[in-house]
Amino acid sequence: MKKLLLGTALCLISYQLHANEARYSSWSDPNKEVSQNTDALKNMIRELNDLVKEAEQARAADPRFLQDLKNLTHRYGAPAVPRVALQDDFADGNFTENPVWQVVSGKYWIEKGYGLRSFVDGSSTTSNAESSSSRKVSKEELLIGVLGAVLGGKTQTQPQEQVQDASVVSSAEIYTDQAISNSFEIDMDMSSWVAAGHLEFGPYQGTNRQTGYRLVYQGGQSPALQLVRHYSNSAAVVARYDTLKLEDQKNHKLVWKRGSGGRITVRVDDTVVIDVNDHSFKDDFTGFILTNKKGDFTVKSISILNAQ
Repeated sequence: MKKLLLGTALCLISYQLHANEARYSSWSDPNKEVSQNTDALKNMIRELNDLVKEAEQARAADPRFLQDLKNLTHRYGAPAVPRVALQDDFADGNFTENPVWQVVSGKYWIEKGYGLRSFVDGSSTTSNAESSSSRKVSKEELLIGVLGAVLGGKTQTQPQEQVQDASVVSSAEIYTDQAISNSFEIDMDMSSWVAAGHLEFGPYQGTNRQTGYRLVYQGGQSPALQLVRHYSNSAAVVARYDTLKLEDQKNHKLVWKRGSGGRITVRVDDTVVIDVNDHSFKDDFTGFILTNKKGDFTVKSISILNAQ
């Protein structure tokens, strides 16, 4: 009886082993082919983006066709961009590297202890000779001079060779090429020192830097702050805030966010001044631009974060 049971058990074990062999035959990773296809798609998108960028720079194709190609690559998985797109507190004493800022017009310089500064008079009644020899010293320059004396000369004023005839400068423009996602957060500490100043800044698309969003601050006017949607040949106001005064010789913190759903909020010193939805721009941005059209402005620090 025991032999019969043992034989039966051996038969069952043998049968089960054969069944397992049939059930668990050679195994291949089901994700391997998918992974290879995904890598190939990423490589193709990356190469296509490079070709589109070259075509844009060389103006080798219809801009609308290139835009359609960019929309296509974005739809099927554009390469991820870093979380931190830009961060600069100008503590290194320059703006020409890490990151690289490029001046288009006017003058920008580092005011030690204050940040990136620009001054545009905004008037054109003074001749070149008169303005270069008898430009009045502004209140903020006097203040900086006094602080320098008190602190033992640790402040830095604009070098004499950088002083430019402000009366003939219509604007001071500076920009930096940085990949900025369609959804972003811009944090900027800034100050305005002259009444009736005019400052514009925001992310742009394309090599001509005309297309994109701009926040426009105009001190002493109503509206004092406007969110403007810019295209190469047109512009439209998206939102506005009537009363805002920054000319108190203090830094003000501005936080500008755009979510994936197109919601845009702007806070100034923790007060919401703009809250609006806008779906105009679908692509990522390629840089950040700042234009002083009139006034004396200082940017102490700026950081731009890409949404994940």
